[in-house]
Amino acid sequence: MITDVYHPEDIKAAIRKRYRSLLAFERAHGLTDRSTTDVLRGRPNARVERAMLRVMREDAKWNAARSIGAADSSRDATAHPLNEQAA
Repeated sequence: MITDVYHPEDIKAAIRKRYRSLLAFERAHGLTDRSTTDVLRGRPNARVERAMLRVMREDAKWNAARSIGAADSSRDATAHPLNEQAA
């Protein structure tokens, strides 16, 4: 089951990033209303799980391709205005 691999909150977050709501995800994939919630609560449904896995794979590819820059902690970096007052 998909919840054995991914945490339910991670699944919901990935779905919401792409579809903005679980209902929009269900409609886009021709699933019945609340079927996503049923799967996240432990009720197996192969069709819903396949759609969720597709979203999770796409999310993983997007996250892997995203470059994350290093934080600039050098002395020349500008500090937040509130931090400047504290120094």
